[in-house]
Amino acid sequence: MDQAVEPLGSPLLEGITVPAFLCQVDAGVVAANGPAGALLAPWAHAPFHHPAGELLGCLNARDAGCGLGPRCAQCPVRAAIRRAAAGEPVTRVPVAMELVRDGVPRRVELRVTAVPADLAGQRLALLTLEPAEWVA
Repeated sequence: MDQAVEPLGSPLLEGITVPAFLCQVDAGVVAANGPAGALLAPWAHAPFHHPAGELLGCLNARDAGCGLGPRCAQCPVRAAIRRAAAGEPVTRVPVAMELVRDGVPRRVELRVTAVPADLAGQRLALLTLEPAEWVA
């Protein structure tokens, strides 16, 4: 993963008020904004070396890794990232994820938006996750 693309807290992302991630086609996160910190697993920090599902603590990425688990092929977040990196924006798709916090899966419902981004010739996706409200 190219960790030199954008640091955490870059001006590109900090103007966005919802959790935002700059992602590579394979869902590798290269940058995140301040509001994204509320969704990241406690161990996650810049520079990032992991794909989105691992940084978020996705239950499906827990054993095999993000993109390698049996349910990852149908992951709407990964699909949105791929589509946006290919030039096709995805707007406010409702998604429910199971994120592990303190060893306990918690359901979070959000709206996924991903738009094409290009930085220094690298095809990326700007991913936003909102509203990120915990559901019991």
